[in-house]
Amino acid sequence: MPSTDEPGAETASRSVDADLSARIYNTHGRELSELRAALTASSRRGDASRLGRRQHRAGPMPSAGDANINLTIVAETVDMGWFAAGPAPAGTCVTVSFAAHRKDAGYRTPLSLAECDAWMQALLDSSWMSQAYRCRCATGPAGEGVVSYRVFLDAAHKPVPKPAEVAAEACQPLSPVNFAS
Repeated sequence: MPSTDEPGAETASRSVDADLSARIYNTHGRELSELRAALTASSRRGDASRLGRRQHRAGPMPSAGDANINLTIVAETVDMGWFAAGPAPAGTCVTVSFAAHRKDAGYRTPLSLAECDAWMQALLDSSWMSQAYRCRCATGPAGEGVVSYRVFLDAAHKPVPKPAEVAAEACQPLSPVNFAS
């Protein structure tokens, strides 16, 4: 089952996203700051222990939109070369995935794209968010109800547009006009 979209005008959803994002950060700021710090540390070059594929997790945390749903965030950092068929620019890809589960039964349930966008905005620095992509990374039963995002960082740890050498066709830029669409 795919994530659900909330009805409403696009410009209204953008302001709701900012308000929802602020509410999420005010409630879960400590957990999100710890996850962001882990992502930042594991995506920096120069420390051999930080190279390669690293996974981080936060949650479960209550959904901002439904008290009966818990949300888990799984974030992974990997060298950009992992995605390229040939030579790739130096840098890192950060993938952040959101999965929601019913508190009472534990089964996976969809979460609105508007809420996922707001969680992503609460997690990332605005300079990272400006280069975020919403992706269809997981397919099949394992990917049902999972919403994923990617941010590509150059060797200087600055967010950049998706490099042409990186295969990620299922990723669409998450500009403000694409929030919750």
